[in-house]
Amino acid sequence: MIEQIAPVFIFVLLGYLFKRFKDDISEALTEFVIYFSLPALALSKIRSLEFNDEIFYVIFIGYCAMGIASLLAYSAGRYLKLSKKDLATFMIVSIFGNTAFVGFSYIESLYSINHVVYALVYDQIASFIALLTFGVVIIAWGGGKDRGAKEIAKQMFFSPPLIAIGAAIVLHGTAFPPFIETILDKLQATLIPLVTTIVGMKLELSALRLYFKENMVVLSIKMLITPLIILAGLYIFADVSQEYIKVTFLETAMPPMTMAVVLAIRGGLNKDLAINALALGILVSFVSIGLWNMVIL
Repeated sequence: MIEQIAPVFIFVLLGYLFKRFKDDISEALTEFVIYFSLPALALSKIRSLEFNDEIFYVIFIGYCAMGIASLLAYSAGRYLKLSKKDLATFMIVSIFGNTAFVGFSYIESLYSINHVVYALVYDQIASFIALLTFGVVIIAWGGGKDRGAKEIAKQMFFSPPLIAIGAAIVLHGTAFPPFIETILDKLQATLIPLVTTIVGMKLELSALRLYFKENMVVLSIKMLITPLIILAGLYIFADVSQEYIKVTFLETAMPPMTMAVVLAIRGGLNKDLAINALALGILVSFVSIGLWNMVIL
């Protein structure tokens, strides 16, 4: 499992070293991710998904988890008397989980490559769409920019990844020519290396001690309290012995999402709070995910 998670640390380190000794090109890399990597992933994966009852349960649980985390994060942020900018950052890292890179690695390690399809559905149809809609609204609200409702709506509905999701749904089941499929595969393969490298370029080691209290609350909401509430609901309303339920539950307990952090920084939110939550969350997940998996066995 450590071997599968290790690349995230390597790419973060490469990004950090490149910034220190060469230049910070994170803005350009972020634009590439938004205009090419993410749309390619959506077109490739969502277009070929087979929807059934299990898939809809995965999606439903995902949105329930994000809804619970939203309420908890907003309430905790208000209690901590955070500024609007910090509250928006606090919510972004509390709501959206690293259900792709970290999530896929854990699921493949703890279960099998065949179970990753449930993690994929959770990531693409739940986390991804929620980030590009609700998440964008939070970022715009807290980013310190005077934007009207029309501009926020334009940013949401005309973002390249969301357009790609819509196209993938319309083209569901359609086979593209082989050379198009090859291009999509190559582009989506750039996503994880680029987003983790971007985080490395934004990382300031001297700032890791900042916002420690706030990040402990974030990680408690994201990786402990929300999963605990979801698990209680699953024991009442679902069959927790089903492996797709176990996989979905573990996705609710993943650390803060890398792409959410990148978009939060791009939108002018609190960089130190966001990056620290990401870094600490990945470290905590080495222990927490294993413990949660033992609970549901």
